[in-house]
Amino acid sequence: MLITSEEILKNLGPKVKKARIAKKYTQEYVAEHINISIDLLRNIENSRNIGSITTLLNLCNLLDITMDDLFVDFLRLSNHSIDDTLYQYFKNISKEDKELLKKIIIHLDKNY
Repeated sequence: MLITSEEILKNLGPKVKKARIAKKYTQEYVAEHINISIDLLRNIENSRNIGSITTLLNLCNLLDITMDDLFVDFLRLSNHSIDDTLYQYFKNISKEDKELLKKIIIHLDKNY
């Protein structure tokens, strides 16, 4: 089954908006820092425009997300590795919890 531009637009916009809000960035801040117009950013977030590859890469870098985060729903992967699954959980936890998890992993590595 082929992927349509409309499907990409519908999926991409909310993900960008969610990542921006999670960082507590305004649309103005993001647009200024990646050198695009606020109108373009609004159009991306409202699923009216996908932007260029350069814009998407700059958004990913500024918002600390990956292109995989944006397009994973469209990729036909034969299987997800445990590393991918753990990474998805890990990137969403607090810095303090990451430190705790690091200590647990070190403990397991030394003792088992």
